[in-house]
Amino acid sequence: MNCRAALWFLPAALFATAASAQYSTGFESPPFSSGQISGQDAWTTAANPATARILSDVDIGTELLNAGMNPANPVHGGTQALMVSGTGASNATIRLMPGLETELKVTLEVWARPLTNGSQGNIFLTMEDSTGDRAAAFRFGTAFGATIDYGTNIASVWQPSAVFWTSDNWYRLTLNVDYLNKTYDFAIDGTQVNSAPIPFYNAASDDFRQVRIFRGSGQAGMLVDDLNVAKTAVPEPSAAAGLLIGGALLLGRRKIA
Repeated sequence: MNCRAALWFLPAALFATAASAQYSTGFESPPFSSGQISGQDAWTTAANPATARILSDVDIGTELLNAGMNPANPVHGGTQALMVSGTGASNATIRLMPGLETELKVTLEVWARPLTNGSQGNIFLTMEDSTGDRAAAFRFGTAFGATIDYGTNIASVWQPSAVFWTSDNWYRLTLNVDYLNKTYDFAIDGTQVNSAPIPFYNAASDDFRQVRIFRGSGQAGMLVDDLNVAKTAVPEPSAAAGLLIGGALLLGRRKIA
């Protein structure tokens, strides 16, 4: 009996990567309190700190209502979220992520809800090295007709996924980054949207050091919640081997019968 023949019936999740959390936050209290995120839990915001704020679900709902948007579902989980929005100069909100710089595979998962008031600038999230060179990124774009885009070093940098966004919805965005091969995979709500590995946004990016949320000048922005960054791990070999052997024996018994 060729044991490889038994692979077909094993759960796909067994061979999928799993992550062991290195940094995880729902922007709740503690450690966060209502107000600018700059200075809280090692987050910083340059140029225009007032446009990146931790707000309660009630306060976010009020701001959405005042801006003519749907105030329902102002947070993804808990009672607080990060709101990156406003007018004025562009700004970057950054969180250093120590402890993952030697890892070859890193996973970032975050829930985000796009906003539509304001001018049509950029709002995107990137994974970067210490010099700001970007490995992987996503944005809520408008150039391709309100699609969720991913960044790469081919063509015009931003490439559209087949997923269109609306301002009323939260989306789960997952970046699975491979620093050995300088590629990554991008998933939206658990479904991978790329058919082939995506080349890095900037091939010079050599390790993972920080997360950046960039808001263009006057851009409407987005809500951010439940951010997780982790080393990408694989299942224990013993668990996979046990299921494989069990499956092979089961097929062998069926053949004998």
